[in-house]
Amino acid sequence: MEFHLTLLEALKLLNRAEGESDRPDEGLEPSELLFLLRKGPTPGLTEPGLIQALETLQANRMIEFHEAGEYAWDRGRVLGRRVTINAAGKSYLLEQLQKTGRIG
Repeated sequence: MEFHLTLLEALKLLNRAEGESDRPDEGLEPSELLFLLRKGPTPGLTEPGLIQALETLQANRMIEFHEAGEYAWDRGRVLGRRVTINAAGKSYLLEQLQKTGRIG
């Protein structure tokens, strides 16, 4: 159950990041995602646990990785590898939130 929670929370954060960005392909770096997940309902999440979650989401075609290093003015540095949610990930997230009644 905890692994499923990690998957859903990662999708939620990626969806939120897309909504808050001027560029929908900006996403989050894995280190940023790990930091945010640890602040939320998965404080004991390890880096290997995050990697496993991201690999699972990618294998199910719910997220995409972007490698191009571009300068991000809002972060004041060049971005590393980034993760973004895609349409399949959004659809799955919405479906799961509707099942649990946690939309909002």
